[in-house]
Amino acid sequence: MQLHYGLISCASITDRFLHGILENGDIIEAIASRSLIKAQEKAKQYAIPKAYGSYEEIYLDPDVDIVYISNNNANHVKEIKKALSYKKHVICEKPIALDPEDGKDLFYYARKQGCFLMEAQKSLFLPVMQDIYHIIKTKQLGDLHQVSLSSSFPNPTATWMHDPMQGGVVYGSANYTIELLDYLIEPNTIHVSALGTKEENGTCNRVSISMIMDDVLINSTISMKGDTKKQAIFYFTNGYIEVPLYWRAREYRIIQQDHIKRIIYPCRYEMKYEVLHINECISKGLLESPVMSAQRSTICCQLVNQIIRQI
Repeated sequence: MQLHYGLISCASITDRFLHGILENGDIIEAIASRSLIKAQEKAKQYAIPKAYGSYEEIYLDPDVDIVYISNNNANHVKEIKKALSYKKHVICEKPIALDPEDGKDLFYYARKQGCFLMEAQKSLFLPVMQDIYHIIKTKQLGDLHQVSLSSSFPNPTATWMHDPMQGGVVYGSANYTIELLDYLIEPNTIHVSALGTKEENGTCNRVSISMIMDDVLINSTISMKGDTKKQAIFYFTNGYIEVPLYWRAREYRIIQQDHIKRIIYPCRYEMKYEVLHINECISKGLLESPVMSAQRSTICCQLVNQIIRQI
């Protein structure tokens, strides 16, 4: 089955998802931006048949059956609702919503409309993370007891990233920590606490998130103030796993005493695995991903709100 995509926004992340669509063999029918010139430039660059100067034109396009939304965080809910009202399947960049109740309402509305809705979260579908999921479940290295994550994106230029109501490191990247580990650990209980620093206008520019998922201790630091080491380390009773650039990982290393085993998954466009999963779900007639589920997105919204209140 080939899906026919419409792309909402010309944000930089759109290029990466776009390549995932093309690698999977799906079709991009149109791209829309509030600036028609930007849409036309992107359409020309990637040989996309149609460029629109408004988002609604994509929702009205009969050739489009699924939209990928990557505009600024504050407008995700608005555009998802519009797309669903036209009975388009929807993939929306994280966070799917800034408020947990909005998230619940979106998934309810999608089911009512008979449409598939998923929050984009590429990390869960990476072969590296599939391997780690298997290692955790089979206890290949014993019990997982601790996880340490670190990431950074210094000095972002997008204006909305410096808006305390939708930007900063928590709204921008905490989803990677929460949703990835919720998937890998599948905890019954989650406790979270956080410390952070803010820019003068109140935007969180650094955060240290501590969680306990069941009995697994987790610490995640995220910074947009300066560069940091970008990795995740999973500690087991019989060794540990290092994952460079964990949110888009192509490799990992298993370390047991003096023995190191390196596993590599060469990949040009890591979003292709997520796009393949979306195609499989819609081909099966599913309205929700069994992996990146409504519940997982909603739990993340709730935890992000807790973190924001604490810093």
